[in-house]
Amino acid sequence: MDSTYVGAYGRISALKSDLLGPQVLDQLNQKDIDEFTKTLSNTSYRKEVDSFSGMYKGADLVSVVLSAHMMRMIKAATSPIPPLAKNFVDAYLSKWDIENIKLILSSKRLGYEVEKTESFLMVNRNVPVGTFSGVISREDYINMINQKDIEGVINSLVKYGYGTVLLKYIDEAKSPTGTLDRMFLALDLYYFNRLVNAFRMYNGDESPVLEFIKDGIDIRNSVTAIKMVEFGYKDIKEYIIPGGHLAESKLVEMASKDLQSIRNELPFRIDAAFDLYKKEQFVTYLNTALEREMYRKYLKTFGSLALSLESIMSFILRCELERYELRAIWLSKLYRLSSERYEGMRMLKYVM
Repeated sequence: MDSTYVGAYGRISALKSDLLGPQVLDQLNQKDIDEFTKTLSNTSYRKEVDSFSGMYKGADLVSVVLSAHMMRMIKAATSPIPPLAKNFVDAYLSKWDIENIKLILSSKRLGYEVEKTESFLMVNRNVPVGTFSGVISREDYINMINQKDIEGVINSLVKYGYGTVLLKYIDEAKSPTGTLDRMFLALDLYYFNRLVNAFRMYNGDESPVLEFIKDGIDIRNSVTAIKMVEFGYKDIKEYIIPGGHLAESKLVEMASKDLQSIRNELPFRIDAAFDLYKKEQFVTYLNTALEREMYRKYLKTFGSLALSLESIMSFILRCELERYELRAIWLSKLYRLSSERYEGMRMLKYVM
């Protein structure tokens, strides 16, 4: 047993007191849009509210506060941790790098100005959240955001590995009729390959983490199959990420059916989400439900293994769930969502 886990366990135990309980979440749920941020500032989120209220207002402020708080908690919990565990955690957290890269690429494709992008990047003291993954530096994020076009963004990413996998799709992305789909797939492939390569049996009890990776790949591929069915796309093979439990042949078969026919072949049962989908053809219901079931499975499994990589991952997942839940509460108020759509977006309520 690496003694560094003991220190990490102590920090996480202390940080858990800053997580919001059901009572506070219910209170936030009952507040109107004008009272939401004020109520949030009476919790552990006060530091972020105070830091960003001078730079952002309204919806932008809430978006920044929720993301910055999540990353502050995760950073505090994961510094320091054993080196082999750190490699995996860094690989896992690079998903925020990739989310930010996709957002920046999309903004360049749509011709949005920097100010329309920056406020929606996850930040901590106005720094993109990818800084904490240990890969992309603050300076390179600023450079990336300030590039004039997609090609400039990709060239600025070459030294990190992301750019190398994107270079061959530049011409396709620049074409008036081209899309970013293949670039996004390349980023997802890069992410999962990195995650698998970073995984090591360190204590000897990390096998649930490997299952977590495989289930994550299955969900990504299942959502791809769902979108293929929903939007009538063909040739799922080029969009499949290898390494999950679901074989390529099974995914091809799923993509050839209708949605109701594949519901029992998905990695998790999400019957309630399919019922919602019948009333309102909103694919996000299905995506959210699959992710929710994975959180439900692994939050409990990881949390039962103290002084381990799993215990660290359990806290990270819990922080992510809190952000998802608060975003759902906020967006339901901001856009006056129907109760059904709101419930379909919630995570923490059903996982805990």
